[in-house]
Amino acid sequence: MALGSQASKVEGIGNLTGLMRDIFIGRVVNNVRRESPVSMMFSEAGPGEYRLEGTAMKFAVDLRFKTGAMATDGNLPDHTGMDAQEGSITPVRRYARIALDNLVEKRASGEGAYDNLSDRIFDQLWDSWKSMEIRHSIGASNGLLGKCDTYTSSTVFTIKDAYGNTASNPLVNISEGSILAWWDLSATAAIDGAGVVSSLNYSTRQITMADGATWEPGDALAANDLIYFATTGNISTDYFTAERGLAPNGLGTIVDPAAASSSVFSIAEGTYQRWKPFRKASSTFDHLEVAEHWLQLAAKRGFGVTPDTDVCVTFPACVAQLARSLFGFQQQAYTGGQLKGGYTGITINGISILEDHFFYHNVFMTLNKESLYRINLGGDADYWGEDGSMWSRLADYDGKEAYVVDYLNCFCNNRGANGALTGISVDVTSADYDPTPNY
Repeated sequence: MALGSQASKVEGIGNLTGLMRDIFIGRVVNNVRRESPVSMMFSEAGPGEYRLEGTAMKFAVDLRFKTGAMATDGNLPDHTGMDAQEGSITPVRRYARIALDNLVEKRASGEGAYDNLSDRIFDQLWDSWKSMEIRHSIGASNGLLGKCDTYTSSTVFTIKDAYGNTASNPLVNISEGSILAWWDLSATAAIDGAGVVSSLNYSTRQITMADGATWEPGDALAANDLIYFATTGNISTDYFTAERGLAPNGLGTIVDPAAASSSVFSIAEGTYQRWKPFRKASSTFDHLEVAEHWLQLAAKRGFGVTPDTDVCVTFPACVAQLARSLFGFQQQAYTGGQLKGGYTGITINGISILEDHFFYHNVFMTLNKESLYRINLGGDADYWGEDGSMWSRLADYDGKEAYVVDYLNCFCNNRGANGALTGISVDVTSADYDPTPNY
């Protein structure tokens, strides 16, 4: 540096921070978008002629075909009767809750804040609701998130089998701050602990809980114990409830790809076999097997599989597998010297295959759109405000809270019209298609 240079003095002025302040520009950017074709399908499904009133919705279905017509010598055949089978569903309760400190709300609002705190809290609430819709649309009414895979310590374990389905990744539905509870299969056959997730390792599927005292207050977590969401991280609290057995009927109930249920909507599959979806283990999983599966499903249910009546959904790794099986059947046309490739979607027999990143890893479902219903009791999800305001004052504290509620259930009046290929094996790495940063 030259003798007498002012550069060092200018640098010193540049390091004066006491007169500076941060300027916050724009809103908080949401880098965690969650979109599910299955969730959208159920959100758009209507109630049809069905409605939830009273303690349970009763419905009736015919599960046998009528006989009695015949050729005779002039004598009339006896009348043959056929009684319908009665089923039922009940509404479930779903909630999300938010709270605001009145002072913090005023400090984190207006000029100099990324977002008004109240606006941000509302956005977070509806993001959590969207995540719940995805999970409930795909999963079963048992509400199962996953199973314990390996146990490391009183606060650390790994998780497997989302929705109870082998190989699917439960971490697509769990985040830091999630409140979990676990069901002890071996010792007490009950919820034995709860807690808040402090950190996740998306590559190893390891979960670390914040407090071992609440997570394992007695018995220790073991392999295959069941993991659920819960209202609070302490099982001794009077408002503690786990989601076990309290979720709506998603595809895990309606199609039940693992064949885990013997009775659905109070109708037994063993007694009434046409109430059972057409489930078949995959062997080759290529476009030929898919087309053959549709032919078989059409035969079992009695009417064809078409783009107008059905929608097909699977995991993106399965879509990639189908694309590879179709490659040899495509023709390349001369395009003026340009080489073009890739694909934006897969179509077989005119039917488009939807990909859902939150779906079962190894299942391909064909869903009869006309038989799927979403039935609300009292309208769509909204803030509870029947005391005159959506906000309620927190007792003994300068704050307020609100909650969103809906009462509903999803329903299918023809389970046998749906089909599933299960146990699919692919040549690609399924984990590469998970909506988690596991790379």
